[in-house]
Amino acid sequence: MKSRGIVNATRRLIGARKLGSATLLGKAEEEARHALNQARAWIERANPRDEEAQQNFRTIVEAAGDLERVLQEGGIRT
Repeated sequence: MKSRGIVNATRRLIGARKLGSATLLGKAEEEARHALNQARAWIERANPRDEEAQQNFRTIVEAAGDLERVLQEGGIRT
């Protein structure tokens, strides 16, 4: 797994909030919840063995934490 999808979901959610479009916000929230669920599942299964895998793991954990915080800022249950 790569952090790009998680980061993009976070950015889309922030952008949708700034635009104020209910339709965009709904889609962004749905995508964000899905990305967060995927990341959580991956984190539970991951077993990073080498330094590169450990760095990738830390990056994904950080990105998932950021996404969770952004979701919670909007009062969305995660």
